This record gives sequence, C-alpha cells and structure tokens, in this order.
Amino acid sequence: GLVLPVSGNWSPGKGLAVWQNGTEIRFDRLALAGLALERRGLTLCPPRGGPILLSNASGTRIAAGSPGLDVAGHLGESPIRIRSGPIGFAVPGVLAARNLDVVLGPEETATRFRLANLDAKIGKDVAGRFDGADFRLYQVPLDILQASGNWRFANGRLSLDNASLRVEDRESLDRFEPLIATGASLDLFDNVITADALLREPKSGRDVTRLAIRHDLGSGSGRADLAVDGLLFDNQMQPDTLTGLALGVVANARGTVTGDGRIDWDQSGVRSTGRFSTSGLDFAAAFGPVKGMSGTVGFTDLLNLVTAPDQRLKIASINPGIEVLNGELRFALHPGYILAIENATWPFMGGTLVMQPANLPMGAAETRRFVLQITGLDAGQFVEHMELANTSATGTFDGTLPLVFDKDGGQLQGGMLVSRPPGGNVAYVGELSYKDLSAMANFAFDALRSLNYNHMTIAMDGQLTGDFVTRVRFDGVKQGTGTKQNFLTKQVAKLPVRFNVNVHAPFYKLITTFKSMYDPAFVRDPRELGLVDQNGRPIVPGSTRSLSPPTREEKTLHESAIQPSDSEDLP
Repeated sequence: GLVLPVSGNWSPGKGLAVWQNGTEIRFDRLALAGLALERRGLTLCPPRGGPILLSNASGTRIAAGSPGLDVAGHLGESPIRIRSGPIGFAVPGVLAARNLDVVLGPEETATRFRLANLDAKIGKDVAGRFDGADFRLYQVPLDILQASGNWRFANGRLSLDNASLRVEDRESLDRFEPLIATGASLDLFDNVITADALLREPKSGRDVTRLAIRHDLGSGSGRADLAVDGLLFDNQMQPDTLTGLALGVVANARGTVTGDGRIDWDQSGVRSTGRFSTSGLDFAAAFGPVKGMSGTVGFTDLLNLVTAPDQRLKIASINPGIEVLNGELRFALHPGYILAIENATWPFMGGTLVMQPANLPMGAAETRRFVLQITGLDAGQFVEHMELANTSATGTFDGTLPLVFDKDGGQLQGGMLVSRPPGGNVAYVGELSYKDLSAMANFAFDALRSLNYNHMTIAMDGQLTGDFVTRVRFDGVKQGTGTKQNFLTKQVAKLPVRFNVNVHAPFYKLITTFKSMYDPAFVRDPRELGLVDQNGRPIVPGSTRSLSPPTREEKTLHESAIQPSDSEDLP
C-alpha cells in the first residue's frame, strides 16, 4: 500500500537524482526485520545541497531526515509506538535521532523507553550508542534513568551493553535511595526482554545487589531476581544511605548482610519476597546501642518492606543505660512502614528485662516511646555486675522503665523499681578510708554501714544524657549485721524509720553516686576540696577564714529552736 510520489532527473554525467525536495510517504505496512509499521505516513526531506537518492558511478546513496516521527505497529508480537524529535539517516552511513519516545507493549501495561540521543552506523546491521535514556516497566515501580551505552540491532535482536544507569523508586515516598550500575546489559529478542546489572551505592561505590530481569512483552509478565552477596555497613555506608526509612531507627551500623529477593509481576499485580541474614550486626537504635544482632528476616512484600509476624533476631547485647546480654527480639514490619516490636527479652541480673510491644513509624520524625519491664532483679547480682567495690546487697526487685526519645534526646519518665517482701540488706563491707575523720563521723559510719530494709522503692526520672533524679526510699530500716550498737542506736531501733534519698546527677554518672553512698573511696576528702580547715572547722565561702565555735549567746539561741521534750506530739 505504498504511496510514493517520484520526481527527479538523470544525466550521463551526474547519474540519477531523485527527491530533491521534501516528500510525503504513506503506506499501509512497512516491515524491517522484526519491526512492522502500519497505516502511517511520514515526511522525508533531502540533505542540504543534494537529493534523497543519488546513484552514479561512485555508487548509490540514500540520505534523508524528518522533523519528527509518529508511527505505530508491532515489534515481534508486541505493539509499538514511536515518536521523536528530529531524525536523520544515510545508507550506507549513520542514523541519528533526538528525543526518541518508544512505547512497547499493550498501552495499559506498556514498557516505555525515552532516549535523548540515539546514534548508529548502518551497514550489515545497525549499531551505535545511546544516552539520556529512561526505561520504565509498568508493573515494576522501579525506574531506570540516565542510561547510556552501546546498542545493536541485527537479525531481529536488540542488544544494549556496557550501559551505565541509575535506578530510582517510583513511589511518592521513596523506599530506597537511588542506585547506579555500570556494565549493565539488556537484550530484546523474540518478544522477551532480559537484563542484568550490578547495582551500587553511588557515593561509596559499594556493591548492593545483583539484579536479573526477564519480561515477556506479549503477556506483560516477568520477574526480577536480586542477590545480595555481602552488603557491608561501615563508616562509608549506613542503612540510611540506602533508605530514608532507616532515619531515627538505625544508625552507626557495623556488619554485613546477605540474602536474596524476588519480584514477580503479571496482569494481576506485583508480588515480592525475600530473605536476608546477618551473623553479627552492631548499630545504634533509639532504645540504646545494640551489638551482635544475628538471624534471618523473611519478607512477604519486599518492595513495601512487609514481613510475616514473629520475626526473631538474637541480640548479644543492648545498652539502654545498663548493658544486658543474650536477648531475643520478636518483631514484624507492617504495611505503611511500621516497625512493630512484638517482644524483646533478655536475662537481667537474676531476672528478666522485657521490652513491651511498641509500634515505630519508619522514616518519621516523631516522639518514640518504649517501656522496659524488669522482673526479679537480684540486688546482689546488680552490685556485682556494676562492680560496686566493697558493697554488698540482697533483695529482689520488679519495676518498669518508660523511655521517651524525641528531638531533644532520650529521657526516662516515671521509672520505678520496687523490692519484693521481705526486703533485704545494703552494706559497705570495706574499710573506712579516712581514719582521721571526726569521732562523730566514724560513729555514724559504723552505725549505718549495714542496713536491713523491709521495703525499698527506687524512682527515676530525667534525661539520659543530662540531669537525672533518683529517689530512693527505705522503709522499715534497721541496723544490719556488723554494725556497732549503743544506747542511741537501740532507742532509734524502736522507731519506724524511713530514709528518703534524692540523687541529682547525670545518668551515666549515677552509678558512681551510688558507690559514693557506701564507699568513701569514691568521695574526696572535704579538706582537699577546701570545705573545712585542717582542724575540721567549716570555711566560709569566698573567704580563707574558718567559722569560729559559737558563743554562749549563739548556743542559747540555737537551743531555743529545738523542740522541748515535754512538747506535744508532732505528726
């Protein structure tokens, strides 16, 4: 069905020259190798200063150009539509096209190719280079952008090789950051696309995954296989380098991840699965530093980061303030990028430490809350674990530690530990460091170096990296074994005694403060600090003089402020 106006001239000296002006060509069908264009037309223009067809003693040459193409047909069994900007070719010679837009496959599931520049040499086959190319498979929400490389079309096969490209997530909320590849390849033959690429993180150049794609243009179905041979996290690459969803969840990772994934697509939609493992991953989490996390995570929807319930990982240690060892984390990743902590359990100083269930939106800057529940903490093991020298303790404690993390850091809100009946004992078992303290100081220390208690509560609040307030309350306090008794202590023992101790300190210095309550080695001599002189008399702040003993009048005044023995009872 070709409609081709013919005009030209011939002479013995110049030969045959045809189509010296622009010519409109129409046809019902135009076939070239596996490409068949149907019921279209195009306008061809001759090169400057010559005809489209020139045949003389030097041979036959065809050269033409078009301001743009808009043709449709089939490539093999697949529908194809081609639009372009300016295009030109010469036989023998070259082919050049600009702003080429190819839609391959049924419109509703089409694969789209957009190329800024396409050049080739035309001989027995057609081969050249392309750049500025974007490829999009309808079913897979991953785009191949800024591709460039070599291409060749021969015997019905289109091949791309030595290609560099960029892979991006097509979703409005990017699930992963862009990856790049060099040396990638693509093959289109018999209506099937196959492609291979090694994807790398662009800044570090670190290998991330090997990607193998197979797509049937006729059915619109295909698959992509991903292989992660050993994804290394260190100071050059972090989880948030690969996905912004890791921000606020994981940081400072050290370790290697391996695994594989598969993406399948067809007319019914896209499905993806994967399994990824680590033998030992260290990282910082919102609830504290984690070391030695190991295990395998199975994804039921890899592209949307969804797992089956009850995923389990072993954790060698975690440190929300006090290090705990050999735990297990049970979790799931829910649709909408929610990390659901189902349970986390660690042996903890004779008892257990459990993280209660919590949902953490991934990639969202918001306040995160955790509750750590302590059951059966043994005071003796706590003292031993924290290396509280010369200190012993007995008793069993239960409680909760609510942790809150926001833009200002981490804080403990309303933490509480409560002793179980019948209570226990806290004692200093070492020697007194300062032998030359006053008699009253030595007397007090000897009397209180061992305390039995019926009930103890420890309340904790404050910033994990700033000021921390701990309120310790002893009820039913009595002297313990090894203390010295006298008339005064025997009288005091008849009374119901409660000690309320408030400690203000940075959290990470709190343990030293606890040590100082019973170990004088952790308390500096007040004479060294300039609080008292060598005779034990207090020094007035801002002055070098000591406070003199009170006068008789001052003694009388102070004694009058003391409650007399025959006064009424006070609550």
